[in-house]
Amino acid sequence: METTLKPNKLYFKKHIYFILLLSILVDIFFIPFCLIIQAENNSGFLLFIYGCIGWVVLCAFILFFSKLWINNLTYIIKDNNIRIYKGIFTKVEQNIPNRKVTDFILHRDLLDRFLGLGSIKVQTAGGSGEMGYEGILNGILEYEEVHKNLRDKLVSTQTSHETVQINENSNDVVLNEILSELKDINKKIN
Repeated sequence: METTLKPNKLYFKKHIYFILLLSILVDIFFIPFCLIIQAENNSGFLLFIYGCIGWVVLCAFILFFSKLWINNLTYIIKDNNIRIYKGIFTKVEQNIPNRKVTDFILHRDLLDRFLGLGSIKVQTAGGSGEMGYEGILNGILEYEEVHKNLRDKLVSTQTSHETVQINENSNDVVLNEILSELKDINKKIN
């Protein structure tokens, strides 16, 4: 069974809200700075205008590339692996086999909770990403259902892996018995 997911449109809205919050924080410090400059040498208004124009251009640039990034994100969940397709200029296909996965972590920050979104972090034994996360499925609207399905797959994968290990141990016992029989036969022949 294969499930294809894309980030919900609310994920881009999260980026917009983040930029707006950041703009408010920058304005809290930038406006008094311009007023101080204005009081000293009358160039504060010009600095304020250039600063506002520069900030708007920077935010538009960031939001444009965020939209491109989100449009190129695709998550494919299969029975034996998870594939993450991402990238704007360089396309990346990330394959995470289920047998390497150790845990799925549901992560929801303040904006995620406000918008009803969630992110699922894929943790592997040799995690190469930030804090041991091999991949992150961002902007998922049905996060609880996806998280439950991934956890169920993890449990079934671990159970089948333990069964294989038990069979391998049983094989070792049988091979040791065969070896001892062959040694007994070799002694009797010699």
